Amino acid sequence: EKIADLSFLEVLDLSDNDIKGEIPIEIGLLSKLIRLRLPYNGFIGSMPELGNSPDLKLIQLHGNRISGTIPKLNWVITDPSSFVTDCGNPSDFEKSLNCTECTMCCNAQGDCHPQKETGIQKVNIKNYAQFTLIFFACLLGVLCALALSLFAYDKYWTNRHVLRESIRRPSLTERDNKYALNAIGEGSVYQFFLGKSWFGWTIALATIISQIYMLFVFVEGAEIELSDDRTDLVYTWKCPRDQSNCEDKADLDWKGWAVFAILMAAHLLKDIINGSKMIVLSGKERHDRHARIRFFSGGTLLTSVSLFTLFVSSIYNMAIATSNTEIIMNSVVILF
Repeated sequence: EKIADLSFLEVLDLSDNDIKGEIPIEIGLLSKLIRLRLPYNGFIGSMPELGNSPDLKLIQLHGNRISGTIPKLNWVITDPSSFVTDCGNPSDFEKSLNCTECTMCCNAQGDCHPQKETGIQKVNIKNYAQFTLIFFACLLGVLCALALSLFAYDKYWTNRHVLRESIRRPSLTERDNKYALNAIGEGSVYQFFLGKSWFGWTIALATIISQIYMLFVFVEGAEIELSDDRTDLVYTWKCPRDQSNCEDKADLDWKGWAVFAILMAAHLLKDIINGSKMIVLSGKERHDRHARIRFFSGGTLLTSVSLFTLFVSSIYNMAIATSNTEIIMNSVVILF
């Protein structure tokens, strides 16, 4: 009760004192309070209302056993160290502390991670899983538009200057077929997309679906959802006992991302280029309709899987890679 008498108190720092019990509700009556630091104690129960302290610029409650939901404060300060609680996972409780306004969430191991909107959430996309559906829909739309545009150009422009007999020369179509087979790979299961066998198409589609499913497992693991213990997100921040500023301890830097870019280009760029060329071939009138469908299907799947692999590798490494060597190892696992 005596705390409520400190009406002009601006800073209350009781950090790392092994204080036990519930947080006094009288703290919420300190109208002039600016900094509240109670980390690394033994506080239990819920957090009292702090609505009577409009000037608060720092709240740190991590390292305790507070449970339930942190009352809303209409917090607008974006500094990662400004509002820190144990709202991360894994938690000491079955359900982690709920704090929608916190800027930093710490877990039971004392590791922390900033709580902020991801790039896709800023454009009203809920998570990476939803973005994946949008990604494939947009990519399919772009590739269909590209193939139709190329077909229209080939049909109504090129044919004005080239005789139809020369356009449909067997040598040209045979050359395109050989190129498509080489682009996909003679030993690849994708070659079935260039054939007419329904059984072969079934095997190829099953393989594609399996690949996308395995990649989607990494998408789910990369979700930045601090209240969900099922993600693989690595907490790389530390909020020390002796200071109020939290720091990112990850060793990943631009050199690791540079090697990542080289690795992705070496393994995926060729497939993206070859898939695009096959889509271009699908727009050539010299091929019959079935051949154009095969070229478009093979090119679309080759391009889509390659781009999706690049996307998955990027977001998964952003979520879990903590060093330059880790980003390489993670990328190799996803690629192979």
